[in-house]
Amino acid sequence: MMWSFRLTLIALLIAAPSGAQSVDLIEERLTDVRSGFFELGPFYATPVVRFTGGYDSNALSTPEAQSDIAALLGPGIRLALPMGSNAFFDMFQEVDFVYYKDNVDLRRIFDITRLGGGWGGRRFLLQINNEFRDETRRPTTEFDSPVEMRTNEFDASMTIALGWRHQLSARYDQTRSKIEKTLIDDGAILDRLNYVRDSVSMDFSRRVSAKTNAVTQVFYEKLSIDDPTRDSDSYGMRAGFDFSPTLSSGSIVPSSPSAGLSGQLLVGFRRLIPVDVNRVEYAGLIGSVDAMYVSSDGHRLAGIFSRDAVTSILGENSYFIEQRFGGSFSWQLHRRFSIEPGIMRGKNDYPLPRLLTVDGDVIEQEIVDEHISYRLSFTYGIRPGLDVGVTTEYLDRRSNVLLFEKNRLMVNFFMTLAP
Repeated sequence: MMWSFRLTLIALLIAAPSGAQSVDLIEERLTDVRSGFFELGPFYATPVVRFTGGYDSNALSTPEAQSDIAALLGPGIRLALPMGSNAFFDMFQEVDFVYYKDNVDLRRIFDITRLGGGWGGRRFLLQINNEFRDETRRPTTEFDSPVEMRTNEFDASMTIALGWRHQLSARYDQTRSKIEKTLIDDGAILDRLNYVRDSVSMDFSRRVSAKTNAVTQVFYEKLSIDDPTRDSDSYGMRAGFDFSPTLSSGSIVPSSPSAGLSGQLLVGFRRLIPVDVNRVEYAGLIGSVDAMYVSSDGHRLAGIFSRDAVTSILGENSYFIEQRFGGSFSWQLHRRFSIEPGIMRGKNDYPLPRLLTVDGDVIEQEIVDEHISYRLSFTYGIRPGLDVGVTTEYLDRRSNVLLFEKNRLMVNFFMTLAP
């Protein structure tokens, strides 16, 4: 399970070491653009292929489990085009072939398209990106049944380097998410999962050391849902650190991990205000930790924690507080072979109880929704950028809401090609 947090408005002052350094924002991006696997005319091309297939004991994630054999094949390609020394164009296209042996309604061909570009100079960079995804997804940890969903994510940002230590960035994001098909026939649930989210933000980053950046993030988000009674506004801030042993000059984005500590630690505050004044507000702590330590001999220790308010489908609750924490350890048994056990615990807390009718009386019941998942994977590196392996994962979700109660065992073979 992965978590993505969008950077927003920022201001933090932390002392940094002195020294003569330089920064070139556009050249950093052009270096990435020119890192393609091969040249195709004026483009730098990088092919990618991912495959996964195997057994799923609860393919639909329902209380009454229905097992199936499933597979996904996703070939894709990135084409990047440098345009002189001040601009670039970047695109990515992937086509996913999804197969289910018994659940034929879930068989489909999906696609992911990403278009973007940028223009700038040494001390400023303007970037625009648009990503369209047509895919099978499990929308949230609360509603984790597979659905066919279309998502369009647009973002535009302007970054200014204030010397070599500081960066200031303004950003606008819009995400549109629409469920096209689900095996659960409940229009009310769908209306609570289809949404448009707009957010505006600014970021401030200060270099603390050669491997660490300090960041502060302040944001505003507007959420519009097909069920308008659940619309909300929210604002808040996060502050913390980015760690990367190979951090490039002036960058606030961690690069691929090498030996040392990489990742991000953020702690903050969010206030969520429903448009319907009769609904419960949220004002409290949020935060995330997504960090990895890599030893000199290739062993990896990763830790994850997250806490935030997430849109809910349940009863009169317009949101729930999602909390997850876990970790994994990758043991490099051989320079090509590794084993990685991992564990993740999660709990969803609701501001309101649900109402039940028992013997003609209406009673309140506190909602319980907890889960734990175990993961064990074996990976063999055939060559740099080409890995194969086997992953086993078991999910145990316990709840007094029938829709949420479930167990799921997955055993999959996987192959990834990303040169």
